[in-house]
Amino acid sequence: MALSIRVAGKSDVGRKRSNNQDSILVSEIHGLFAVADGMGGHSGGEVASAMAVKTLEKIFGESTGLEVTERLHQAVQLANRAIYEYAQANSQLNGMGTTLTAAAIDGPWLQIAQVGDSRLYLIRQGQIFQITEDHSQVYELLKAGLISEANMASVQRNVITRSVGYERQVSVDLFTRRMDVGDRYLICSDGLSGMATNEQILQVVSNFDLDRAVYNLVELANAQGGEDNVSVVVFEIR
Repeated sequence: MALSIRVAGKSDVGRKRSNNQDSILVSEIHGLFAVADGMGGHSGGEVASAMAVKTLEKIFGESTGLEVTERLHQAVQLANRAIYEYAQANSQLNGMGTTLTAAAIDGPWLQIAQVGDSRLYLIRQGQIFQITEDHSQVYELLKAGLISEANMASVQRNVITRSVGYERQVSVDLFTRRMDVGDRYLICSDGLSGMATNEQILQVVSNFDLDRAVYNLVELANAQGGEDNVSVVVFEIR
């Protein structure tokens, strides 16, 4: 049985920032979806996140013999090199980089690439699952058992340990998930995950159509502080 996809996406500046350093990619023709959350002084974050998603879309628009997972990996590596070299050539952009969470349809499979602390969630049968792992100081300390959820507030939550373009080389996490009809997947920046609980996210994604769910998630993040740019992509398997 052939699967079809419905998708909606939105990016918002939030309540506290003067510019939006996030970029999203919604490409139904390629079955390719992504969120990138940029960082860097001046316009560095905007430049880095835009370069990441444009490189991703370009690689998937080319005819190659590469498997989907290989394309994802190649795209992240090429984006990393392009961002890093651009920053080296433009001193005002030194230190720029971006998270990148990307998902590509591959028959009944979803192929996922992850760098940074943007996230991909699966919503299935009334439950929410975080598929990706954050590359952040707080997440890695938690995973290592060096802190507990009770004292997470003592660690800076916005320190990421891996990003696209910040260093000459980058390591990419790759995941594969088999999709089921009725699944909904959410890709988001930490402007959402840092402002809303998993339970709140689950309730919104489960109970509204895609366009309204995306709108409501952005509104929820802003209503609860809007401390950062908020980017959301939700897609459903049919």
